[in-house]
Amino acid sequence: MRHRQRLATASVIGLAAAFAVPASSAHAISGGRAVHAAPWAVQVYSDGRFACTGTMLSDRWVLTAYHCYNDEPARMTVRIASVRIGHGVKADVTRIRHMESDGLDDVALFRLAKPVRAPHVKLANTDPRTGAVVDIYGYGSFKPQPKNLRTATERVNSVKHDDIIGRAIRTKKLTGDDEPGDSGGPAFYKGKQVGVLFGPDEYSSIAAHRAWIRRVTGV
Repeated sequence: MRHRQRLATASVIGLAAAFAVPASSAHAISGGRAVHAAPWAVQVYSDGRFACTGTMLSDRWVLTAYHCYNDEPARMTVRIASVRIGHGVKADVTRIRHMESDGLDDVALFRLAKPVRAPHVKLANTDPRTGAVVDIYGYGSFKPQPKNLRTATERVNSVKHDDIIGRAIRTKKLTGDDEPGDSGGPAFYKGKQVGVLFGPDEYSSIAAHRAWIRRVTGV
């Protein structure tokens, strides 16, 4: 509990500082473009309110950020396979898994109450190189309201240790940037997910979690 509060506080402070923009300009992924189809995309809800973005790993498992989790699995739901906020297949969450081996982490796995048949993302076994261009996705800002899924590109500035989340992929805006509500959303490189958004331009490394994810989900 204490670790999750630390994660959430750090993430929110960073996001608030980075996204102090007028409400009229707020939308999912600042810049970028609208996404017309992403059947692997997940909307994460806490107590019925949109909270974060995620991805489908299998028919029963969703990958997102741990700071999106609100105390008890029963308070969490997801919507799957629609680019439109508030649409898609709804499923309850029955279990949350989180790797706490060193206290540095912000990756979570949500187990669904029922299988949901939808395409799954492929996960990378290695981090992208510095200078690589990644594709980011998210449902975005809370103000004036969450919007439909968008995507943009960013460039990898570095891959190095972070005191809060462990190995982190740091990026720089190219065609667009992440916003609040994009937390938990993916960064893709060469068609595979390489990161899970923690805070502004900072992603938890999938490669650093790959063995753990396989043990938990079988994927």
